[in-house]
Amino acid sequence: MTFEPAPAPLNRTLDQELAALVRGASLECLVCGEFVMQVRGALACPECRSILAEGRDLRDIELPSVVQAG
Repeated sequence: MTFEPAPAPLNRTLDQELAALVRGASLECLVCGEFVMQVRGALACPECRSILAEGRDLRDIELPSVVQAG
């Protein structure tokens, strides 16, 4: 009788998702799933306007508007 290791879960915790986003391994917004962009040292989603910034004043960050393709 052979025992095989249990498969690793595919779900990641919020901490793991945030760590992947911060280190650049992921470029997906945790809120809406769109691509994020770097704006003045912060990660921001132009679609849902969420911002991930550590120790920064958010008033200094201005997001560009999203252009809808026709």
